[in-house]
Amino acid sequence: MEPLLRRDTDLLNPSDYNYTVSFIGTTMAFDSGFSDSVASINLIGEELGRDFEIVVSHPPADETSRELLRKLRKEYHNIMLIEHDLTGFGQGKRISFQSSSGKFIVPFCTSIIYPIGYADILHNFLQFKLKRLYYSELPLVSREIVQEVGGWRDLLNGEDIDLYSRISTNYGLFACPTNLLGRDDLTRRKILSIRDHTEGAGNSVRDRYRLLRDLIIACNHTFSDIVELARIRGSLGNKSGLWLLSLSFLGSRFSKIKPISYSRNNFVILMESILESLVLKEYLKLTEMSGNVILQIDETYIRFLTSKSTMFQEMKDSLAYFLREQV
Repeated sequence: MEPLLRRDTDLLNPSDYNYTVSFIGTTMAFDSGFSDSVASINLIGEELGRDFEIVVSHPPADETSRELLRKLRKEYHNIMLIEHDLTGFGQGKRISFQSSSGKFIVPFCTSIIYPIGYADILHNFLQFKLKRLYYSELPLVSREIVQEVGGWRDLLNGEDIDLYSRISTNYGLFACPTNLLGRDDLTRRKILSIRDHTEGAGNSVRDRYRLLRDLIIACNHTFSDIVELARIRGSLGNKSGLWLLSLSFLGSRFSKIKPISYSRNNFVILMESILESLVLKEYLKLTEMSGNVILQIDETYIRFLTSKSTMFQEMKDSLAYFLREQV
């Protein structure tokens, strides 16, 4: 591993700096949280010292929301706001990606305010020439890789898991998850693109069914997987939801969008790739990051991984270190 990293991680030459970084996202809500998120991304882009653009897709806006969008366009000269009849975040990220022009893509969640410290992480990532996904709460990946694995698909839930598992399987992953965003459970779920409700809509049984169906597609969950998830939810004092999980599993098998099938669960593939990179301590190649590296996972999914993944079972000491007593 070390010789490989030494060979492929030469510093970029100054002549290689002539490229654009595209921060892409999609929003369903036009509020101060969205504006603040864009402001934080703009600060990070300016701190990087390279040409950058911010590309965000959104559903049709009413007059009040249009005023907010006009203010954003006036304040940020490099923002592109794309109106579309969006069906979900997967479609929105695909549209934003296709409308962007950068050599490197940085997907971001439009409801999270990102600390300026992520500029240092992205700057460090950009020093390397490895053809991999650079994973943190604000990940970075080359446009070429996204195109080669097929990009985001029109999923309502788990669209990043769906894409990143394909990238990690075909190209590998360099992980540097941090504690810069704290340990809020809702933030963790947003980072992992795991949603419990539809933003901007009700939380009806139909909505929950569609979210679970698409998450099952993204993760390529087997029926055994959803039974295990229901068992874990019940053991944590929540409703198991097995009947809705089962119905959603059936719906996933009749969906037009089919799971990308590898030998294992796609969520397990992605999380094992992250853990492997952490155990190899690749993050030490980034400047002054060792004290900030923490793996943040919702307790349900920690238990799911330790029940389904041999790697998570065998690396308990390493896992405990990176989780830092979250459970």
